[in-house]
Amino acid sequence: MKRQKLLKVAGGALAAAMSLAMLAGCSGNTTSGSSSTGETGTASESSTAGETTGTEKNKLAFFLPMTGDQMQYGESLSRGAELALKQYNEKNGTDYVIEIMDDKGDPKEAVNVANLIVSDPTVIAGMGSFSSSCAMAAAPVFEEADLLLFSPNASHTDFPAMGENMFSAVMSQKYEGAEFADALIEMFGAQNVAILYQNTDHGVIATDVFTKQYEAGGGKVIMSETFIPGQTKDFSPVLSRIKEQDPDLFYVNASYNDCAQIFMQAKALNMDCQLVGPGMLLTEEFLDVVGNKIDGTIVMSSVPAFLPSVLESGELDAASKNFVDSYTAEYNEVPDGFAASAFDAVNIVLDAVAKVGTDTPALREELKTLRDYPGVSGYNMSFNEQKEMVKGIYLFEIQDGQFVRVK
Repeated sequence: MKRQKLLKVAGGALAAAMSLAMLAGCSGNTTSGSSSTGETGTASESSTAGETTGTEKNKLAFFLPMTGDQMQYGESLSRGAELALKQYNEKNGTDYVIEIMDDKGDPKEAVNVANLIVSDPTVIAGMGSFSSSCAMAAAPVFEEADLLLFSPNASHTDFPAMGENMFSAVMSQKYEGAEFADALIEMFGAQNVAILYQNTDHGVIATDVFTKQYEAGGGKVIMSETFIPGQTKDFSPVLSRIKEQDPDLFYVNASYNDCAQIFMQAKALNMDCQLVGPGMLLTEEFLDVVGNKIDGTIVMSSVPAFLPSVLESGELDAASKNFVDSYTAEYNEVPDGFAASAFDAVNIVLDAVAKVGTDTPALREELKTLRDYPGVSGYNMSFNEQKEMVKGIYLFEIQDGQFVRVK
């Protein structure tokens, strides 16, 4: 069995160009291994393994935020991808390569990196990015080059329709929002709900979809307010207005930092309603802030959580447990949903390659047939006729300061 080869390069144009130049200058040899990403335009190589021909398609090229404010998400995604590749190569005797390039969470940089990726003849598919904005900025580059772009995390409703080659491992916002609405109606019946959401593309789209689906199911959105994330600290004025409307449910769509403050301030105002939050809350950091003060809060997510309380429940299926155990052994930390999404993305693409080869038209046709895939980032993962990912959702309740899966 050939050794696995992993290559990380910096996201700046100079670093990627240097890497491509080295590949071209090796007369069919690929220099690879684990490399550290530092200043833009630098990448240090630590090992050499194996040989490939200069035109053999054997690479998945990721572009992720490996520096900047979103780097923690890029790190999780890259680790999940690398673990998937390692296991796939060991199981199948293959010698695929991952290249990770830094888009810094910047759509302009994502375009620069995309142009470098499509110019590399060894690339099977581009794999990025963390944000929908970066993936969508890069999409026209991949479409023009007729190269597959499979994102591990782009959830914007418009992304799959940007070309024949666009796919994502996560559920489109319109399906996620609709399933959230249906889940609340199933749990609590058709009620009056107030919504407070962050003024971002994701917040606006998700809230619009949720509202339409919830009201189509007989419920009523009696109030919908927005705020700028990261800037508002005192939510008491808007919470007081919401309290006056006496909602049955209060749904907050925001990051865990903002949600923690909103829910704690809502409790301080003695708001007597069911609190509901999004999957972004499924972090230990959120629980560290709220403790058991908001017990009973419902959290809805299209990706699983591998937190201690969930792991201790013994409810994980065999594949998810193996993923968690392998990831923890490899990186000495428990994975999150982002790592799981990247893990699934790599396996889905390589499984398709095993069936039809690396030709882009054949790959995209094969991916369209994906149905009920047993992933670790969701169950019953399927692409619909519009190439949109649809899968089941997870429901949690905070009990004694811990997330507990709602059966």
